[in-house]
Amino acid sequence: MPWSFRQMLAPLSALLLFMSACGDDPEVRPVCGNGIVEAGETCDDGNRNNNDSCDNSCRRPTPDAGTGEDAGTEDDAGTTEDAGTGEDDAGTGEEDAGTGEDDAGTTEDAGTGEDDAGTTEDAGTGEDDAGTTEDGGSGEQDAGSDEDGGSGEPDSGTDAGTGEDDAGTDAGTVQVSLDSFGPTGTFARTGTTGATFPEALTVRLREDAPAEVWVEVTSSSAVLNVQGGLVRIAPGERSATVQVTANLAADPETDKATLTATLGNDTRAATVRVLAANQAAELATLSPEVISVSAGQTQGYTVELDVPPAQDTVIQLALEPASLGTVPATVTVTANSLSAKFDFTAGSTGGEGQLVAALNGQSIAAAVQVTAGSSTGHVVISEFAPAGPGGAGDEFIELYNPTSSAVDISGWKLQYKSATSTTGYNSSYTLPAGSVIAPRSYFLAVSSAYASSSGNTVTGNANWGGTIAMGGSAGHVRLGYPEMALTDAITSPLVVDTVGYGSNANQPEGTRIATVPPVAGSYERKASAISTVESMTTGADALLGNGHDSNDNSADFILRPTRQPQNASSAAEP
Repeated sequence: MPWSFRQMLAPLSALLLFMSACGDDPEVRPVCGNGIVEAGETCDDGNRNNNDSCDNSCRRPTPDAGTGEDAGTEDDAGTTEDAGTGEDDAGTGEEDAGTGEDDAGTTEDAGTGEDDAGTTEDAGTGEDDAGTTEDGGSGEQDAGSDEDGGSGEPDSGTDAGTGEDDAGTDAGTVQVSLDSFGPTGTFARTGTTGATFPEALTVRLREDAPAEVWVEVTSSSAVLNVQGGLVRIAPGERSATVQVTANLAADPETDKATLTATLGNDTRAATVRVLAANQAAELATLSPEVISVSAGQTQGYTVELDVPPAQDTVIQLALEPASLGTVPATVTVTANSLSAKFDFTAGSTGGEGQLVAALNGQSIAAAVQVTAGSSTGHVVISEFAPAGPGGAGDEFIELYNPTSSAVDISGWKLQYKSATSTTGYNSSYTLPAGSVIAPRSYFLAVSSAYASSSGNTVTGNANWGGTIAMGGSAGHVRLGYPEMALTDAITSPLVVDTVGYGSNANQPEGTRIATVPPVAGSYERKASAISTVESMTTGADALLGNGHDSNDNSADFILRPTRQPQNASSAAEP
């Protein structure tokens, strides 16, 4: 710095040296300071050299707390007046050292001109202190008071931080959210107020409402509105039905409206179509559009309209040709509904055609194919049991005639072979004279043990006594013409039908029936290729006969849980 400036600082440095380093200190110290602010110093640091005992902690004078003014120019701490200044000392109730303001802890904060922290106003802000009427540093009311901290809006009981009233709950403590709003695509009728149809439009929460919750619902068109634009969900409930008012005249340009439900940040939308007061309905669909069923099988249908009618609407039904089966003459779609269901039952003969639904001169059709119960042209073994509830000898073999003509089986033979024999069949029984099977009817041959079993309520038409003794878990039975010998091969034209059952049967038709029925059960031939245990026992195929023969035993039979032998007196099927 210039030498002239150094000359000005020299007396001041000497005075400071005297006051700070060598003043009232009782210890004897060396003379400190050289009266010169040397290069690199911010003041006369008191050093003559770096190894003397003078204090070398000279610091740039710092301003007094928060004022930017130096002690020594304003009131000094600890005396009535500041040494060398003539000003009042801090701590006397007068002004603070170097500030001209009241001391910290008094009415105003040191260095700010504002009230001290903990008093009426917040230190350094000019605002009320936290915990008082206003929030520290915000100018707004404190949390827990009339207004929410930082929002300028009322606290709990309204929606915190939004300026809007809360939906009946304190959104800051209990959160509820919107789960769904629907279904979409419902209808409302002009001039009415109520729920949509055929399903009611419903607003649903993810949680039960802890208190009443109001969901805002807005509409894209004047043709539809929700009263007050709000839907109330009661405390403890999770959903509410939306009540709408429809009026097509309010917006002639459209017959649809999109309703939007809003709760907090959640929104959901659903469309509603508005109908005229007496808008006519038309046929839309008949489903399924194409079916293929077996004779006697039942198929469900659904007919649907384009809009829900205002009154119950009757639809006419018909089969073309009528021999395909049966359907009700009419089906009714009730008011404010879209569809109705009915059943079609296939007839006993095969054929193709259509099912027709008609309404007010309009019609729609579905294609129908019915396959006959059986295409088999010969008598078959329809059900048999190699054992039963009466024991190992409680046996029977049931025959079925799937043709349209009676068949005289007098002299025909029933034969049995063990599962693994390679030398031919083991035993043979000749059916008695007068044995005739009517069309689609049955004939029952039984063992003597079957005849004596009290559990068998259907009597046999023929009794082989003890001639045949079938293996309970595996073996073969077959039916053939009178000339059939025990040694004839399965391919012989004298063999009419053969069944191999059990895991090791070696000469079945196609694949053997590998599994075994329950003790009270039996092996039963299917009515059609798609027959199942359920359809054959309690379903659509239960009364359709047993005429399916693909020459594969495994594919042609099911295992009945309970035997059901039928004889010549049983009803014809189908």
